[in-house]
Parts: sequence; structure tokens; C-alpha cells
Amino acid sequence: MKLSAPSWFRDVWRWVKVHPYTVAGFVTLIVLGFVFCRRHQSEWNEVYLPAAAHLWNGEDMYRPEGGYLYPPFMAWMALPFLTLSPSLARLAWLLVNLICLIAMLRWSWRVAGGGRLEGSPASKASEHLVALLGGLCGLFYLQNCLAHQQTDIVIGAVLAGGCLLLVRGRPLQAATALGLAAACKCTALLWAPYLLWRGRPLAAAWLLVVALGVNLLPDLVSTAPAGRPWLSDYAVRFLKPLTHADHYVGEWRSDAVYNQSLAGIGRRWCTTSWTWTPTDCTIQDCEPRMPPQFLRACVYGFQFALLLGVLWNCGRPFRKIVTNGDEQRQTIESGIVLLLMLLLSPMSSKAHFGTLMVPGFCLARAALVSRSRLIWAVLLGAIFLGIICNKDPFGERLYTLSLWYGVVTGQALLLLVGCLITLRYRQAVVNAQLPCPAVNSRVPRQAA
Repeated sequence: MKLSAPSWFRDVWRWVKVHPYTVAGFVTLIVLGFVFCRRHQSEWNEVYLPAAAHLWNGEDMYRPEGGYLYPPFMAWMALPFLTLSPSLARLAWLLVNLICLIAMLRWSWRVAGGGRLEGSPASKASEHLVALLGGLCGLFYLQNCLAHQQTDIVIGAVLAGGCLLLVRGRPLQAATALGLAAACKCTALLWAPYLLWRGRPLAAAWLLVVALGVNLLPDLVSTAPAGRPWLSDYAVRFLKPLTHADHYVGEWRSDAVYNQSLAGIGRRWCTTSWTWTPTDCTIQDCEPRMPPQFLRACVYGFQFALLLGVLWNCGRPFRKIVTNGDEQRQTIESGIVLLLMLLLSPMSSKAHFGTLMVPGFCLARAALVSRSRLIWAVLLGAIFLGIICNKDPFGERLYTLSLWYGVVTGQALLLLVGCLITLRYRQAVVNAQLPCPAVNSRVPRQAA
């Protein structure tokens, strides 16, 4: 007699077949949660929570031994976790990160014009390929975010949400989200001049108001020991030294090998060297190859040339992007701004590069639709660089060497080049793309 599976089993199996991403994501979240809780070193527990405690007690949150190098707003946000036991605080932070991880992936996909990937067996195979190729550009960095238990996934989710609001024609709401991201890390302030360039002066001003305003909230809890606002204390201690004549660009309170911005590459190649041994690849300081003023001129000159190339491709200034008419331009430009945030920052660690999901999805879609060999080459090159800069498959020696040469920076530059090519020739490249979410959005465009 032939045995048949129970009806409930067949129903479950049928559901699993049409929801593969939900099942895979659920299993992945369980594994990540287990690894998250097993990790003994946590930057959230060792840096952010002590800074919040110092803020609450009226002590100096920027003491050198503390390692807190960020605007005061993030210490203020960590205050509620002080009321929890260490175990509950860790569990609560895990849940926040997992929720933000799901939101970041979903919103990044929607920004790039992605539709539903599951729920129907008839989902297009091309959409799954776009999701796979684009995801390979940034998924490894999201794992790095969870490993270090920092705030980068939360900030990445806020940035992705701001980009989605911008694509959907809600500039003021987008400016609010982007302003909150800028309040956490200053590089998101780059969105203010972009909004101004795109004819959104009110949204640009509101972004600055949000970023500065929420950083005044810690002063309602306590005052900095120096007697000035916490934001001023942060600017004097961390931002002002960047302007000193003897300061090397890219120098931050972290190992030089981990700074993957353009400034980090300049400083690393100028002031350090690497030594290959049978068991390790070590990075050590060496005699500087050029004075700090000359290095600053070289790095800033390259950054300025990069910005000129971006602005030339973006077209004339103060021209609004019309909702339901040119969303593809807005999508690609959002990815470009996210890439510039990483490249132009004085400090960009690997954990910051999770936002490569947005330009990765954009470029994967453009490559698949256009069938351009050039765009395919750029995309595959970016994926290759993203894979080789991981410790697990290649070992710690090659991992360290790849970081010293700036493989992560090279991946961001390749994605930027691909986005600029797509933007320049978007009519030929993205004409056949699926409509962006803004096309189906019923929200009217604001005049901000």
C-alpha cells in the first residue's frame, strides 16, 4: 500500500516552496541570534552603554579610555537599556538589530525597484537573480555589523528608509529619517547638499534641524564637564583636530587597516607598511612617505575630482526629480550618495558598508536589463572584491592584506562607477526595468 503525506504536511511544504526567502531568513536569524548572544566582546556593552551611564551620572562620556567617538545623540538613545539587566539588555539589542536588519533588506530592495520575490510560484527568475547578485555586494558587511554589535544596522535601516521615502516623493519625511542618521554619524550630512542640488531647500534645511536638534537632547540629562553643550564638546574633541596642519587625513582612534575610506587608504599607504610571515601578515608604522599637508592635498584633490565627475553625471543643479516620471534617476542617485558617504568620510570601517545593498541591487538590475558587458564586468568585479575581503574563506593573513590594499574601498569605487554609467545612459539601460515602488504609490509629491 502506497503511503501518502498528511494533508497538513503537504500544505506546509507548499507554503515553504513559495516562501523560500522567509524560511531562509528565519533560519539565518536564529543562527545570527545564537552567535550574537554567544559573543563575549560587544561594542554595544563596552562603548555605548558606559557612555550612556556617564551621561546619566553627569560624567565625561568622551573620556579617552571609553572609546565612545560619536555624537552625543547615540549615548542618549542608549539610556533606556540601562534600566535592564545585562542579559535583558543584550536580548533587547539583539531584537532591535534583527528587526532593523529585516527592514534594511526590505527597504533597500524596494528602493532599487524590486517587487515581490515570494508568495507566488510565478515570480520571475530574473528578479531572484537580481536579489542574489545585488545581495552579494553587501550581505557580508551586514554580518560584520552583527559580529561587532555596533549601531550600523540601525543606522543603515534609517538610511534605507529615508531613500525609500525620497524615491516615493516624500522629501520632508525622507529628510527626517536622513537627519536622524546624520545625528548618529556625521557622514549622512552629505544628504543636505544633495537635497539642495535637487531643488529641495526646505528638506535640506529640515535635515540639518533634525540632526542638530536631537543632539541637544543629551543636554537635558546632564551638562558636559567642560561647561559647554555635548555637541560642542564632540566637535572640539574630534572634529577640530582634523583641521590641524600636522594631522594626517584618515587618522582616527582605530587601527589604520580598518579605515576603508579614501582618506584611510591615503594615510595607510603613506604611514604604514605590511610584512608577510609564514603565520601572519602584520601592519606596522613606518617613516611617512610624504608630509601631512601634501597627503591632504592628494586625498582632497582626488575626492574633489570624484565629486566633479558625479555632479557632471547628475546634470544641472536645482532641478527636481519628478515623481512618477524619473524615479530611476532618484534610485540611482540615492545609491551614489550612499557610496560617497563611505568614500568621503574620514573614517569608514567594514561595518559601515552594509549600505552597499542599495547600489548593489541597482547595478544588478541595470546589468540584467541592459545586458551591457561593461556594466556586467563592473558588477562582477564588485562582487569578487566583496567576497575576497572576508576572513573565513581566505584566512586572516590574506584578509589583513586585502584590507591594507583597500579592497573594500575598491568595491565601493567600482559600484560608484557602475552607478554613474547607468545614470549617464539610463534611457538605454533601464528602459525595460520594472517600475519603482513610487510608480504605484498613491502619496502625492510634496513641494519641499
